[in-house]
Amino acid sequence: MKKIYFAPILLIPLGLFFYLKKSPNEIVHPKIGRITESVYAISTVKSEWYYSLRLGVMSSVTKYYVKEGDLVNPGDPLLQVEEGRALFRAPHQGIVTEKPFGIKESVSANTPLLKIVDLKNIYLEASIEQMGALKVAKGMRVIISFEDFRFKNFEGVVRSVLPRDQDFLIQVDSKNLPANILPGMSADLSIEIGTKAKAQLIPTKAISNGFIILKKNNKPQKIKVEIGISDVENSEIISPVLNAEDEIIMPAVEKS
Repeated sequence: MKKIYFAPILLIPLGLFFYLKKSPNEIVHPKIGRITESVYAISTVKSEWYYSLRLGVMSSVTKYYVKEGDLVNPGDPLLQVEEGRALFRAPHQGIVTEKPFGIKESVSANTPLLKIVDLKNIYLEASIEQMGALKVAKGMRVIISFEDFRFKNFEGVVRSVLPRDQDFLIQVDSKNLPANILPGMSADLSIEIGTKAKAQLIPTKAISNGFIILKKNNKPQKIKVEIGISDVENSEIISPVLNAEDEIIMPAVEKS
């Protein structure tokens, strides 16, 4: 009779299988360095002033003195309406952005006949979460970035922090925005809420639920830490005091 041979099958315990999928634990050391904590938000550029000309009765325009895109100064004639031959003038300097109706066209009451926007005096406004609103204060430095200016940032300062309905808003002033930045554009804000030049730092990923794993006498020990300023990469450890020789075990990373 012909003999049949079976190749041995290597069985790997389930726990060992998952262990093999994990990368070795990385050891990091505390360091002294500079850290800045920031609150991030997406803002919208807004104008300090705009004017929307509306009448309380049905009307029609008999003459326009401006067209869209025109710069007007205070007192410049804008348009004349048929009702009472009233002439309306610009109350403020700005750019005519809307002139939606033609001559003699009937316009319903409270419908804008013409809009003017101040493009020179602008600011940024963003909605932030409650935790951010508690940390941000008037006068804080802000780094402003636009998607189309990838290699250039602009500086600003927090003008105000205020509630509106159920939202919390911050308003930011900046004196060096480019002339081609217009109301309605969006910008990323990084509000610097705290900076320390010499802080005791460890990687933020080394902290889990307020604890770190410290290697002492070749044994891991779970240590509770008090955290100060944090950024995306690092966190300040206020207590306990760590030494540069201390070994902190980073959490294992699962391999895909």
